[in-house]
Amino acid sequence: MSLRLRLLLLMIGMVAALSVLMLGIQLNSLVTVWLGHTQERAASTAQFVKSYVMERAQERASGVQPPPGDLNNQIRLWRSAISEDQELPDLLSATLTQTRSLVEISVSGERGRILASSNPDRKGRLIGGMLPFKSLVDMNPFDRFLQVLRGQMDYENRVDLGVPGQKEPVFTIQVLVSSALLRDAIVPEVYRTALASLPLFVFSILIAWVAAQIALRPLAGISQTIDQITRGETMPDHHPNISSTRELAAVQEKLRFLGEQFRGAQMGATQLRGSVERLLERLEEAIFLFDSSGRLIVCGEPVERLLNMKRTDITRRKIEELFPASMPVGAAIASAIVDRRPLRDAQVGRLMLNLDFLPDGALLLRIRDAEGRQLVEKQLSLSTRLAAINRLTGGVAHEIKNPLNSIALRLELLRSRVLPEVPEANGEIEVIAQEITRLDRVVRTFLDFTRPLEMRTKECDLGCLAAESLELIRPQAELAGIRVETCGLDTPVEVRVDDDLIKQVLMNILSNAMEAMPEGGHLQVNLRNTGREAILDILDTGPGIPPEMRDKIFQLYYTTKEKGTGIGLAMAFRAMQMHDGGIEVGGGEGRGTTFRLRFPVHNGAPE
Repeated sequence: MSLRLRLLLLMIGMVAALSVLMLGIQLNSLVTVWLGHTQERAASTAQFVKSYVMERAQERASGVQPPPGDLNNQIRLWRSAISEDQELPDLLSATLTQTRSLVEISVSGERGRILASSNPDRKGRLIGGMLPFKSLVDMNPFDRFLQVLRGQMDYENRVDLGVPGQKEPVFTIQVLVSSALLRDAIVPEVYRTALASLPLFVFSILIAWVAAQIALRPLAGISQTIDQITRGETMPDHHPNISSTRELAAVQEKLRFLGEQFRGAQMGATQLRGSVERLLERLEEAIFLFDSSGRLIVCGEPVERLLNMKRTDITRRKIEELFPASMPVGAAIASAIVDRRPLRDAQVGRLMLNLDFLPDGALLLRIRDAEGRQLVEKQLSLSTRLAAINRLTGGVAHEIKNPLNSIALRLELLRSRVLPEVPEANGEIEVIAQEITRLDRVVRTFLDFTRPLEMRTKECDLGCLAAESLELIRPQAELAGIRVETCGLDTPVEVRVDDDLIKQVLMNILSNAMEAMPEGGHLQVNLRNTGREAILDILDTGPGIPPEMRDKIFQLYYTTKEKGTGIGLAMAFRAMQMHDGGIEVGGGEGRGTTFRLRFPVHNGAPE
């Protein structure tokens, strides 16, 4: 079944379902009105009979002499009067003729025994219990309609008549409603309503069919366009005719654009395959990709060095041919394939094997020299030892700081005791205090530098971070006569960084740049995205940094300023390393300084 036919049937079906729903609502309203009218009629009839019974009972009892001595005798007198009343059954029968749905009216007395009824055969029998008519009215529309159509049950509307202090009513009036009579009255109305709605239903279906034909007519052109996209054909420029709607023209244009993207994706896949092959050539590992039948699909250049064979000669050859089971490597691979067991750094002679089973049945085999792994392990071991030394020196600095605090306190105590007697000792004490303060500052700085930083990285716009930092120093720059210019900060460049840490780096470099231009100058901040990394350049027109000092400025405590601490650029260098980035310094003596910050961009596009 074609898409056009399915959509056509769906639209016609929706219109038909809506028409049936409207008919159902109309029929439910009809049944509700009939049941409501019948309920009101049954209730009014019961109240009429109640009033008549009260009047007749009191009228008959008032003529009895002597009057009854107690309430029980009075109740028996009332019931006897109603039971002997010859006019009440005729009245009940006459009342039934005024409605089509009531089938019986009865008046019962003690223990539900019928005293008078529109059906003479019922006198003296028990009144019996039936479902109240309200239960039929309160049913959900579907069950109520089915119950009326069945016409198998009678329902009652019961009214009790009693006196205060008595649990049992004196009289009970029961009005029976026949569902069969209700069905006979309602069904003809239902048929008339359904027949009246049938032409409208047919007309709605016809209108829906015509509207669907008109609406789905453009699908043929869209289907043709999709077929062209599937075949990879070039889409002609679309020129919508006058009868074409704006929506159809927009769809055609989007399909044409999709076709261009599809062809671009095909070309991209071809280029990606070439890029993967070039990447495999640069890797040190020999990588083999076998299909589900065990034939080689792709491999890298290291494979040629490993097997001493050209890739063109081994492509499409089976894994058993390249690695026979008689060889140790082939035996290890064959055993893993039979057991469906991946290999993880399995060492066979000088080689390390890694074998992965891909979901589509393909195999990925990686082979590398074990000596390279040992070199990496040595470097990791060296990094671990350096980290341990760093922790040790941090602990030593902490142990130095505690005695310094004690020495400072003792020195103040010594000052208060010695100076009154030996005033000339003040100079020596002051020198000791200054040296203690300097040493304490050095220790605190070292502790801050060696303390591990907890990075809270998130996606940030590097241009926004740079702009916010510039706004903080702009008032100071204006006072110093420094002209600030930017380039590229308005273009979004998303990087994953700790924004507070990067702002600290930027503020440090910007502050250094302004301090290098006390007589005013030009501060330039440029941002660009190369696709693989974001580059932020900060340029000033200060005196510049001599080449022999550039390797030292990032060292801890190295400074060329009179009041400098020598930790700002060291902290900046450390922060950039923690972000897998880099910081470089350029320029020339007398020609200003350029600081270049590099940030990795994972999904960037070159500009």
